[in-house]
Amino acid sequence: MTENNPLTIDEAAKLTRCSYHTIHRAIQKGDLAAYKPGKTVLILEKDLTSWFQSKRIHAVKAGRPRRQIEVHGG
Repeated sequence: MTENNPLTIDEAAKLTRCSYHTIHRAIQKGDLAAYKPGKTVLILEKDLTSWFQSKRIHAVKAGRPRRQIEVHGG
C-alpha cells in the first residue's frame, strides 16, 4: 500500500470491511481526516490506517469476579 494513495469513502469502506456510513461518521466526528479537492471526498491511505489502528480492541476481563461461598459447619 502506498502511504499517500487517495481513496474514496467507498474504497476505504471496502478496504477496512466496514460500511460507508461508518467511514462517513468518522469523518464527520473529526476522527478521520478527509479532503475534498472537488466534488469527491478523498481519504489518504495513511490517515485511514492510523484511524483503523486506533480502533484496536485491547483484551479486558469482562464481568465481575465470582463470589466466594462460605460454608458454615452445621
